[in-house]
This record gives sequence, structure tokens and C-alpha cells, in this order.
Amino acid sequence: MTNDTLVWLLPLLLLAVGLLTAGHALLNKRDPKAAFGWIALCIILPLGGPVLYYLFGINRVLTRARKDYDSKLNRDALSTICDPPGTDFRPLSTVGEVLTRKGLSACTQLDMLENGEQLYPAMLKAIASAQKRILLASYIFDHNTSGLQIADALAAAVKRGVEVKVIVDGLGEMMNFPRIGGALKSRNIAFARFNPLKLIPPSLNINLRSHRKLLIVDGKRAFTGGQNIGDRHLADNQDNPGRVLDMHFCLQGEIVDDLEWAFWKDWYYCTNSKPPAAFEGSNVNALDAQVWSRLILDGPNKHIDKLNNLMLGVISAARSRVLIMTPYFLPTFDIIGALIAAHLRGVAIQILLPGHNNIAAAHWAMQNTLRQLLEAGLDIRYQPAPFVHSKLLLIDDSYTLIGSANIDPRSLRLNYELGVELFSRDVNARIGAYYASKAERATPVTLEDLNRRSLPTRIRDSLAWLFSPYL
Repeated sequence: MTNDTLVWLLPLLLLAVGLLTAGHALLNKRDPKAAFGWIALCIILPLGGPVLYYLFGINRVLTRARKDYDSKLNRDALSTICDPPGTDFRPLSTVGEVLTRKGLSACTQLDMLENGEQLYPAMLKAIASAQKRILLASYIFDHNTSGLQIADALAAAVKRGVEVKVIVDGLGEMMNFPRIGGALKSRNIAFARFNPLKLIPPSLNINLRSHRKLLIVDGKRAFTGGQNIGDRHLADNQDNPGRVLDMHFCLQGEIVDDLEWAFWKDWYYCTNSKPPAAFEGSNVNALDAQVWSRLILDGPNKHIDKLNNLMLGVISAARSRVLIMTPYFLPTFDIIGALIAAHLRGVAIQILLPGHNNIAAAHWAMQNTLRQLLEAGLDIRYQPAPFVHSKLLLIDDSYTLIGSANIDPRSLRLNYELGVELFSRDVNARIGAYYASKAERATPVTLEDLNRRSLPTRIRDSLAWLFSPYL
């Protein structure tokens, strides 16, 4: 083949690759704007566009996950109750019931644990008391003082005969070097990475991360929420670089069985192994429980966006108030519409966001998103530094949603996330008081603030917004 022939064939080959990639986006993308964007990119940049689409646009585990991820561990043995005696949580409880086809599980105790100063001692105490098994999953598990304290406590449990298993996200583990995996393995701790990034054989699942945080001890206590494991969560230390404020929870009761089932589901997925039997929990539903709860699992292996639809449903059912605290706020258009509709029918809406964000591009894109909500008259406030990573949704006076998910496309469409619905006036009041204390110190955001941005700043924010599905 002559050089002249290559000169003619190479542009045709690049054009064919661009058209084929654009066709894949056309047939597989659900969002028309996302599809149009990828199609345009692949046609304009027939070489760079397909490369970017391969790295960021393809859900590589979708087919595999839908075939076998959900079927690996059955939880039919776990009992739930749609309408616990003496309660009336509808219509708010109906939304999660329809999405999960499960009722409610008793939560006999719930403790709030703010920042690493409260969380890590509670985790260490629980690990030290373990007699049977310790199951730990985290998006980020840093190799620093806090992380190694947890690792040492787990190693001590292994030495006294406790079963210990740890899952760390393959990308999240790379947020701190050296990676924690080596320290865990050297301590004889059973350890697995969720979707590890590998060059040989190629595995570049950059977008499909496990953002779930779990610690389950002896099937009796479960810790979950927004906090990772690392020194950054030691918020009382003023000299701590990049310190983070966050909230975590310790739960007891039947809900612990649901959370343990979620861990084992991920463990069998990560290790490509099969469970020896259907899962059976360690707890029973206490009919006199003061708190009722429901696990919501979501991820790219699901046919529907459960957490997005859950938030959409409960916001639409709100009668008096909707309180949101989230570190990243890039809601889908349907959630924006639900918030505005709730405001128009007299529901008090308040949204607390971090004034200082650890991801600058996410903050820029968020500023471009707020205009429509501010024009509708919603109360949006920025919390002062340091960065606030807490994730809370409170509806009326008896519904609270906690867990790992942010209100952004990455959490609601790309990540594997975990949410826990809590139905209780007492819990709602306790978490509401925490929320109110933060709202008092927050600064309202106004349209005038947005309008005062310079033209270069508005262009920067708008460009960041274009890439919001991947921030």
C-alpha cells in the first residue's frame, strides 16, 4: 500500500470511526442533550471524540451487572412491613416501597456522629468489641494516621479470630498514596477493590465507582453516611489541610440486616464469587420500634434511577417543608421542576450548599444551575468554610434520607450509591435541629450575587456546567 493510498484512506477511516461512535451514542444515550453532545463531538473531532467517548461515555459494566449482579445474593428471608402498627407514613413511604418492592425495617437505635472526632472512636470501639465478623466498605480509605488506626484495629480483630472483610473503591483508593491495600494485605485482612483500574488487561471504568460507606459489626450495628476514612475528616484541627465537615450514623435493628446484605452483594461482585446460600439476617423487626427505615440501593446496574426517582417522589409529596444539605448540587431537570412546583404550592424549600468546595469545577457548574431556582424564589444558602460534605434530605416532620449520594449526575447515574430512608418524628427533629444550626450560620445566595459575576466568570461557570455529568 503506497503512501498516497494511506493519505486517502486515513481520513475515510477516521470518519467511519467517528460515525460509528456517534451511532452508538445515538442508540444508547437516554438524555437527548448528552446524545447530541457526543454525536457532535465525534463528528467534529473524528479521532479525539471517539477516544473521549470510549473513556467517559460508555457504561462498560451495564450488561454484565444486569445479567448477574442483582441475582448473586437473595434477601427474600429478610422480613419487612409495609405499614407498621400505629404508624401512618403514607404517601411518603409509598415512593420507596414501589421503587424497591420492599416494606420497612425497624431501627431500634440511631446515633448521629459528626466528623471524624465522633465517628472514628465509635468505629474503633465497635471493632474492638467484635466477636464474629466485621464488614467494612469505603469509597476512600486513606493511608494516614486515621486510616492506619482503623487498619490496626481490624488486624487485631483478625488475630483474635474475627472474620474481617474490606472493600475499597478502586479509584477512591488512589486518592492517597501509598494505597491502603498494601497495608491491609500485610495485616492479613481480606481485601477487595471495587472495579479496580488496570492497564493489563485493560479496565478503565473511570466513572463506575462504589461511593457506599458501610461498617457492620457482628450483624448488630451498622455505620453509614457520607464520611470516608482519613485524616481530612478530623475537622476540629484548624491546621488540618483540606479538612472536611460531615455526618455519619450508627444504626441498630432489622435495618442492619439490609445493610449487611448490601455489603455481601458488593463482596461477591468484587471477588467474582457466589454466595453459599441465600442471605439470612441476625435481627427481627421490633413492632414497637420508634424508627422505621428502608434501604435504597442504586447504581448503573439498575434499570431505573432509584435515588433520583425517590427524591423526585418524596419532594413531590411534601406538604410543609423540604430541607436539603448536599456538597454537590447539580440536580436533574425533573428534580428542579419538583422543587419549584413544591415551592409554588406553599412548601418551604431550603437548600444548604458549601460556600467552599473541594472540587472547584463542581462549584462553578453549581453556580450556573442556581439561577432557575433563585428566580422561582427558593431559599439557597452557602455554608462557610471548611468544606461541608454532609448529605441530608428532610421532608415535612417525619421523613429523612441519609446515605452516600450527592445530588448530581455522578451520584444519581454513574456511582453505586446507598440511601437509608428514616421514618420518625424524633429523628427528623434531631437531624432538623442539626440542620437549623448550620442554616443559621449560612449566607443566603441571591440573584444579585449571580448577576455580579464578571463575564469571564459566567463563561467559566457555563463551560463547567456543560461537563457536569462527569464532575
